[in-house]
Amino acid sequence: MKFPGHEAVNAYTGFLLRKVSAASFEGFSKIAASYGLHPMHFGMLNIIEAEEPISQRDLSRRTGIDPSTMVARMDMLYDRGLVERKRRPDDRRSYEIRLSPSGRKVLTDLRERAREHGEHFFTSLTQAERKQLHELLAKLAASLDA
Repeated sequence: MKFPGHEAVNAYTGFLLRKVSAASFEGFSKIAASYGLHPMHFGMLNIIEAEEPISQRDLSRRTGIDPSTMVARMDMLYDRGLVERKRRPDDRRSYEIRLSPSGRKVLTDLRERAREHGEHFFTSLTQAERKQLHELLAKLAASLDA
């Protein structure tokens, strides 16, 4: 998809950031869709793996996904066999969520596809520029969390 630009708006860093973000998101959305997923699920699977076992409530906090919609999103991952959940022994109202073996495979595959997408998407930048861009974006993201 082409994203039109014009000097009048391309002069604004925020506009350029949104334009680049939308293009990257669109590309990765197609990759995720080939697995029957949305890019949001990629984020969820990464956080589940990093913090397993994790409760649905904690996953909602970490991802910023509203708790009222988290149940349906988790049900989809569960129904696809990508996650396992069991009641927490200390709180029967809550589940411990872990990746299933199938979920680990899908996550590994998606990580490789995301890496390939990034290589292609950022091809106009040198390795040093990619590193600098990543560091600057990480700095901005950290300031949002502060």
